[in-house]
Amino acid sequence: ADMRNWVLGYLANSGPKVAPFVTSSLVQLLCKITKMGWFDDPCHQKVTEEVSQFLHASSKHCIIGLSLLAQLVQEMNLPAQGRSLTQHRKTASSFRDLALLQIFQLSLTTLRQLHTGSFSADDADTLKLRELSLQLALLCLSYDFIGTTLDEASEELGTIQVPSSWRGLMEEPATMQLFWDV
Repeated sequence: ADMRNWVLGYLANSGPKVAPFVTSSLVQLLCKITKMGWFDDPCHQKVTEEVSQFLHASSKHCIIGLSLLAQLVQEMNLPAQGRSLTQHRKTASSFRDLALLQIFQLSLTTLRQLHTGSFSADDADTLKLRELSLQLALLCLSYDFIGTTLDEASEELGTIQVPSSWRGLMEEPATMQLFWDV
């Protein structure tokens, strides 16, 4: 947990100032630490709350925060080397139940703020934020919710199988309209 906290602190304090490859590597490290320690320390399960603070800071911090969340969703969806499929599913299911909906909502909130102009950023950052928000939403919706990795040749690729707790958000007309508007 100490290494994780140090990386989070470094990204918060110096992330916008360092080279992009350093930020990217630290994001990957933080996500791997979080995944591997998901059940070892409850602080790992609070990563969404901590990263959401990045979204309320500068546009550069918001870019780092969205990158962190996207990498985390991607990392949690992939089996880890050296761990059994059962361990992977246990971690992936817990992440789905504890954090994924909140992460999806954060992507929608950021998209909404960008669309309404209530988020102040220069044009380049606005474009990057829009791209990252959409990528994050796509990663959330592409998550392996039911624990079956679909064959890419399968005809079921157009089907999204989200938990029932997501139903209200998914059926809300404003959610789908937001994707058309941006």
